[in-house]
Amino acid sequence: MQQVMAVILRELIILKRKFWRYFFSFSIAPLLYFITFGWAGRQSLQSGGTDYSAFLLPGLIAMSAMTNSFALSTEINVARFYWKTFDEIRTAPVADWAYVVGEIASGMIRGFLAALVVIAMGLLFGVPLCVSPLLMISVLLTALVFSALAISTASLAKSHADQGMLNSFVITPMAFLCGTFFPVETYPSWLQWLIELMPLTPASRLVRAAATGWPLPPGPLGYLTALGAAFVAIAICIIRRTRD
Repeated sequence: MQQVMAVILRELIILKRKFWRYFFSFSIAPLLYFITFGWAGRQSLQSGGTDYSAFLLPGLIAMSAMTNSFALSTEINVARFYWKTFDEIRTAPVADWAYVVGEIASGMIRGFLAALVVIAMGLLFGVPLCVSPLLMISVLLTALVFSALAISTASLAKSHADQGMLNSFVITPMAFLCGTFFPVETYPSWLQWLIELMPLTPASRLVRAAATGWPLPPGPLGYLTALGAAFVAIAICIIRRTRD
């Protein structure tokens, strides 16, 4: 546990020193999306007979948790290619699982804080939202999945260009397709099955259910939990291979 806390403490120190920079980065994109899609469309767009802003906000919460948790991959790549601190950590007496758990925890903290900013923004704008433990659990599970995925991809990337391609071809499409702005059911049936397999889709369903006061749907909950466990195991295996 001391090894895990050492990794987390390092990330918390960085977060503390750059808190306001992170805060504004957490806020700008969701605010722009909310103004563009929410305020501009709330008079004409509806989803299932409800106010569009009430549909949009949970999607933005899930998307913010995803993007900011996955941003951990950029930090790892900078540590690998420029500062070489990744190599120093790998040569330290820190177990592979402890390093992975510590990095995942730091990514979860960032994703959770980003989601809290979006939640506060929605409440400030008067969007009906059920802030409950189930909502927090949904956000944390989303952050866990994408933090673990970030470690795996960052450890395999050979350059920043490789990581950028993954962001362009995987993360960005998920942000726009996986029920963030519009229901998945509005897409063609041949595309829906692919979207349902993407991690952000069950995450959006969980967050949206919790945000509206409904129980968490067991299907998305089980699928996202399984993905989280798989990504954590894969990350540990990859980190172990890099040490060897």
